[in-house]
Formats: sequence, C-alpha cells, structure tokens
Amino acid sequence: MAGKGAISIHGSSKLVRERVSEQEWRLRCELAAAHRLIAHFVFVDMTYNHVSVRLPEDPQHFLVKADNLFMEQVTASNLVKYDVDGRQVMPSDYKASPAAYNLHAAVLKARPDITAAVHTHSPANLAVSAQKQGLLPITQQAMRFYNRIAYYPNETDDTTREGADRLAAALGDKWVMILENHGALICGKTLPEAYIYHHFFELACRAQVAAGTAELIIPSQEACEERARKFGRVGVYDSGSRDWVASMALAEKLFPDYKN
Repeated sequence: MAGKGAISIHGSSKLVRERVSEQEWRLRCELAAAHRLIAHFVFVDMTYNHVSVRLPEDPQHFLVKADNLFMEQVTASNLVKYDVDGRQVMPSDYKASPAAYNLHAAVLKARPDITAAVHTHSPANLAVSAQKQGLLPITQQAMRFYNRIAYYPNETDDTTREGADRLAAALGDKWVMILENHGALICGKTLPEAYIYHHFFELACRAQVAAGTAELIIPSQEACEERARKFGRVGVYDSGSRDWVASMALAEKLFPDYKN
C-alpha cells in the first residue's frame, strides 16, 4: 500500500481510456512517449518542463503534463486536458502547473497553426539562452534554425497568463523561441515535428556550449540559408517520419508503461 502523500503515477488508465475517443487515446500515448524520450535523451529540470498537443477533435483543447510528475513518470492516463483559456476541462486526479497551462494555452490560442509545443530547461539550452549572440549556425543542426528563432527577454513572469500572452506574442510567426536566461520553446505542426526539432535544437545547443570560446568557423550566409530551406521547414515531420517511428519503437522497448 502506498504511504500517505504517495503518488500513483498510473492512475485509472482503463477509466480514462473509456472516457476519451480512440484518436485522443492514441495522442495521449504518443505524448506520454515524447515525454519519456525527452527525459531519456535530455537532462531536464525536475517537474518544470512539459510538452503539449492540441486535440484535433476539439482544437480549443490540449493535453499537457501534470504538475507533480517528472517526464519519466508521464503516462497516457495521467496527462491532463485544458482549454486555450487555461481551464481544466476533464476531471482528473491531476492538474497542470500554472506555468504549463498558461504557456501552452497562450501559444496554442495565439497560433492556431501550432499543434504541439515543447518547453524545456536543459543545461545546454539554458547556457545558450544566457549568451547574447543566441544560437550560432556553427553546426548542421543549428543551421536548420538560421533566421528562424524568436527571442523573448526575461522581463516578466511568464507563469501568469498575462506574461504567457506576452511570450506568445513575442513568438510571432516563428516556430522556435529562445527564452532568454530561461530555456527554449519548440513548436510544430505535429507532435512528431515538435519533438524532432527539439532534439535537433538540443544537439545544436550542446555543440555550441562544447565549442566554448575557441575561434569558431561560421559558414557563409548562403550556406546557412540553403541548409535552413532544405532542413528547417515546418510541416514535414509526421507519425510516419523515420525519426519518429524509431523513437516510438525505442519508447516501446524501454518504457512500455507509457501506454498505461
């Protein structure tokens, strides 16, 4: 028996599955897998990082991580459902943190073309978020984001809805944002796309930090623009993309309980 105050991370998966459509359950499984995989590949910040996905059956609703769980503990049934005004819209034993539901609600409301968003504080993206030059195009991964990054100054409390609305406005028409002194926000037209681009962004940040203060080779503007045109497009990654197929297979092998 669990002790007082213990968390049952699996919840009543059968009960949740019976209350949602097959499409929502599939998205819940994929979103849980994305959290597990980010935790596997990226060192993230305790309970404070999260991924969201919009529900196609009701685009005003989205799923996001509960506030008292690490990414490693996310399952299909303990994800929580909110609307783009920041209200929890499905009864649950869990709730999201204001930092999570305000940020994702604000971004999804401001940008109907965004389906999924990843927000993390990793050592690498935190380091780059503290550098005045931002992300430099010094690797093939970084060149994907050339001239495609919005920057948001660390001046307001973005855990509030007012602050999150300002953050969403700062994103503009871009899909990637560095939150100065804070971390990164990576968005996509699909959940696989947001996840895959977050992975590339993390690699780019790690490489920049590892390069240190040595004199850097900066590719030409033409080379950067060509790389971004070919490999930085949105709307190209979906559930059939090879990186996502391989990722889901890895989640199935390492974390089969994500479907609970």
